[in-house]
Amino acid sequence: MLKFLKNKLSLLDEHTLEVVRKSSSSMVVKITGMAAAFAVSIILGRTIGPEGLGIVNLANQVVAIVLILGMLGMNNVILKEVAIAYERKDWQHVANTMFTAFRINIPLALIFSVGFILLTPWLTENFFNEPQLKVPLIIALAVIVPQVVSRIFASGVNGFRKIWQSSLVNDTLSSGVVALGLVVLLLLKIEITVINVAILYAVGRVTVTFAVGTYWKHLFNFIGKRTPQSRSMLKVAFPLLVVSATTTIASNADTLMLGWLSDTREVGFYSVAARLGLLTSFFHMLTVSTLTPKIAALFEQNKKAELQTMVQQVTKGLGFIGLASIFVFYFGGNLFLQFWGKEFTKAYWPLIVIAIGQFFNIGTGATGVILIMTGYEKIVGYITVTTLIMNLVLNYILIPQLGATGAALATASSMTLENIVKLIVVYRKTGIITIPLIPKR
Repeated sequence: MLKFLKNKLSLLDEHTLEVVRKSSSSMVVKITGMAAAFAVSIILGRTIGPEGLGIVNLANQVVAIVLILGMLGMNNVILKEVAIAYERKDWQHVANTMFTAFRINIPLALIFSVGFILLTPWLTENFFNEPQLKVPLIIALAVIVPQVVSRIFASGVNGFRKIWQSSLVNDTLSSGVVALGLVVLLLLKIEITVINVAILYAVGRVTVTFAVGTYWKHLFNFIGKRTPQSRSMLKVAFPLLVVSATTTIASNADTLMLGWLSDTREVGFYSVAARLGLLTSFFHMLTVSTLTPKIAALFEQNKKAELQTMVQQVTKGLGFIGLASIFVFYFGGNLFLQFWGKEFTKAYWPLIVIAIGQFFNIGTGATGVILIMTGYEKIVGYITVTTLIMNLVLNYILIPQLGATGAALATASSMTLENIVKLIVVYRKTGIITIPLIPKR
């Protein structure tokens, strides 16, 4: 087996090899984070049940949207600018980029944090009709600013090609803190409630901020005057805000609309199905975090052929993983779901539908990243807005009839359409074909 893998790796080009090498480094970090997240989800499923798990997930989904608004699309701008500056060894530009991001995003995050905290009583009573959501949501919103700070640092770290370190911040550390906290509560025989779970998540997010801030200072210690470049960065950031906001809303719309049109029990079932079904996106995110700075650098150097070869080889591997996951969940889905408790087997069909949608998501390649890194972020915005509207309409129609399964069908359908359209647009705008099965004419 090792000999087979070694032979396959020897056939890869130098850029794909770098992606594989750096992805494998961050894979350990991501697997650790994924294991911690699964442990957290299973413990919560067995202690606070589907309803409690649904409340926790609703709070996290609302915060995810507020974070996107607070970031203003700046995380991708930071990554792109820092990655290009890193290639040129232009440390002044790196310093200016980070300085500008902090100057814009921290005040903005504070405004959104306070605004949504004031709005929370209305949201919980009138929109979600779930009074128990109020306190956990306020706790989660109170740590928005530290999360925005950690994302700025993480984007800079990723631009320096410190991939596994960035993955540690984005995917692992917070889940690890929460998992550790839950284990301590269990050992001390303290009752696990949605309130103390929300507190554990807040502690984890603040811990991440201190950790990544310390690492960035170790990585980049620039001495000199920093000049804000707000106008140029905001010009790129606003279209990316549309992309980020619509993508995040689309990925969270199913959960939020379940909480609105159904109940927290259905949210709990769906959150488990989504966690399992989105396992394949783990490999997608793993490679994208490594591909993004490479795509920006290769396109800047006009090395399109090398870029296409790299993307196609990564897409081939991802497509195989996506297809395999459908078969695994079809035959073993009920067994996996019972880890959360027997009642969670009701999430079987949502799981299958989500797995199929993920196959199309990862099997079409890093189309969105290519468009953003090559200057077509506005087009990505148009596509994501259109498919978001489709997603919302389908959720509104299907959730009252099918519950969690309806949310899965709505999300998978819109996700499939979005990725097929992006695949076509990438070829027409850049000449790059992300799927190796499609011959270039």
